[in-house]
Amino acid sequence: MKKEIIKITSSSAQRVGEHRMYQPIPDVGLEQISPFILLHHHGPHEFAPHNQGLPFGPHPHRGFETLTFILDGEIEHADGHGHQSVIKSGGVQWMTAARGIVHSENLSRNQRENGGKMEILQLWMNLPASLKMSQPNYQGLQENEIPKVISEDTKTEVAVISGNLEGKTGAAKSLTGLEMFNISMKVGGDFSLKVEEGKNVLFYVVDGEVLVNGKLAIGHQLVVFDSKNTDIELKAQSTTRIIFGTGDPINEPMVSQGPFVMNTTTELMQAMRDYQMGKMGVM
Repeated sequence: MKKEIIKITSSSAQRVGEHRMYQPIPDVGLEQISPFILLHHHGPHEFAPHNQGLPFGPHPHRGFETLTFILDGEIEHADGHGHQSVIKSGGVQWMTAARGIVHSENLSRNQRENGGKMEILQLWMNLPASLKMSQPNYQGLQENEIPKVISEDTKTEVAVISGNLEGKTGAAKSLTGLEMFNISMKVGGDFSLKVEEGKNVLFYVVDGEVLVNGKLAIGHQLVVFDSKNTDIELKAQSTTRIIFGTGDPINEPMVSQGPFVMNTTTELMQAMRDYQMGKMGVM
């Protein structure tokens, strides 16, 4: 049975530094699609040579995970636990903040000096109370490290970041069994996905036009599904890119302030104190 589409939402551009950013989640009338609690789409943008890069200097996180899709460009990650990498187009950065991490994200030194194109998406993924204070971790994966599934008609390519699809196992390990795919479709491509009943779906169209269970979705739109039924059928009307994920909803209280996502206000206050005392690492 095809999954029912509740609504298709559009996001408008905001300014972050010199580039555009779209925020599909949270939005008016849509606080979250648990466990997916925030989605930022930065760019596309072309930076001039000798630029200042991205305005994301060292800052803390606690209580959740971030997954950054580098669609174009080179993004440098560094954190207070000693992780450092430059991930290029097609790769991802999966950071488990959990009990606390201080990190920074910027264009690579090469792109700050020479300029170039940049387009990234960052997704925040909540953790249940039982995992919020687990060990922080970072997984940086280049495009060639991520398994791909190619459709029979060769018009759809799915990068399997985590989870399983058609016998391919994702390169990233998820604490909560998240399934995360980066889907690229050529015009005329047909592709079907099955979602375990009861799981929530993240479905964001980066760009292009695609029929989703018969309804048209275009770039910068988020398709919100009911949790019932299993089937999603895609028919690309143009060259299209989609970020797709599934996860179990977290049926717990959630309170957040800035970079901290916890279950109670007391835990938020403790997070602030721990950051100020350097317990999340120092950069």
